[in-house]
Amino acid sequence: MRGAQRSVKNTAKNVSLIVLVVLLLTLCAANWLTGLNVAQMPADSLMRRAHDHLFGGAVGYELRSSGVAAAEPVQLALTVDGQLYGVQYNVTDIDAAVAAVRDLWAQVLTGGELVPAGEDELNAALRAGDCAELRYHGAIPLGAVAGWMGGTWKDGSETYVETLIYAAGAERLFVRTSDGALYAAAAKTDKNVLESAQDAFRGLPCKFSGEAYAVYPETLLFDSEALALPLLNNEQIDLFSTQNGTGLEELLQAFGFTAYADFYAEQNDQVRVFVDNVSTLRVSAAGLLQYAASAENTAVRAYEEGEVSGQSAIDAQMDCARLILDAALRVGETNTHASLYAVGQENGQTILVFLQMYGGVPVLGENDFATFVFDGGALVSATVRLQRFAAQDTSRIVLPARQAAAGAMGEASGLMVAYRAQEEGTYVPARFYLKSAD
Repeated sequence: MRGAQRSVKNTAKNVSLIVLVVLLLTLCAANWLTGLNVAQMPADSLMRRAHDHLFGGAVGYELRSSGVAAAEPVQLALTVDGQLYGVQYNVTDIDAAVAAVRDLWAQVLTGGELVPAGEDELNAALRAGDCAELRYHGAIPLGAVAGWMGGTWKDGSETYVETLIYAAGAERLFVRTSDGALYAAAAKTDKNVLESAQDAFRGLPCKFSGEAYAVYPETLLFDSEALALPLLNNEQIDLFSTQNGTGLEELLQAFGFTAYADFYAEQNDQVRVFVDNVSTLRVSAAGLLQYAASAENTAVRAYEEGEVSGQSAIDAQMDCARLILDAALRVGETNTHASLYAVGQENGQTILVFLQMYGGVPVLGENDFATFVFDGGALVSATVRLQRFAAQDTSRIVLPARQAAAGAMGEASGLMVAYRAQEEGTYVPARFYLKSAD
């Protein structure tokens, strides 16, 4: 009996020793992992996954993967019961339309290789049956648009598009690029998905311009268009006012600074320059923000080295810029939102340019609203020009697209509605011809 008791005690001691050894080895491994350079670990490596599992791993791209669109369409259209309906320049209508057609575009934007297409081919496809259109202001990576709609564009080419047209009758996808070029690819969607989108879509009757005018054939001409938009006043911003104290802290955090960051004042405290060991943020009380850092030591990263590449890298960069802009617009209480306008590649760097939008309509100034420059996953510079607007009681009816199309001359062009500054800070809406950027 006593021998049995001693055996049980020995077994318990042995189990305890084994548990202690395992815990000690685990602690040693964890301590070793903390000393590794996480940025140099491949995202799919065993050590990286072990590090992320133990310490959260919420760094780089994993923080910039919301999938929220950096740009909203400016126009959408869909054929319902043989009639084309469209929505435009209205945030509420655009959001509802995107929700109605997202599944449709998710299926369309899983296609393959784009090939050059002619205007005659597009015109024929527009007459061949049901169509859907998705138009942006500016050049958006096709892979990004597909991702926002729930699709995955399989073509590896870097195509920046302004307008996408799906012709169900011809089973073709057409895309218009920023330089006016036209491409097409085979595309198809389930009949049930198309019918579901048609049941949910709401808009105003319209038509494609086709071959009748010197504008792109996919230009939407509304049957009875009376786009009345208010005039805007430019109101003063003061980012240093006492009521913006908490907001200024949020702005600093968006650029990687703490609330206790060192700064020095210029121009009678109308400009504050925040500095740390790696970056500089120049903040004007009137709303001008300028950030600069080196790629090696930037405080703001879209993703860590080795995590992502290709389209995923651009997605992460756009998401990082969008989060910063969201914070800046909240702090400035601008009543506007930002929309991606252009994506460029220069000397190995990615340049993102954003428009400022009021109620879904671009507000154009002498300079770009916001520009971000990334070197890989590192944000190396950014410029944001915050503005606050107040709508006047006076509205102006913008020239209808049909009349503007009839007045177009020369080579085909697009049409755009936007606010432009006039006398004494008043912004007036008008329609403009949008020439190709050759």
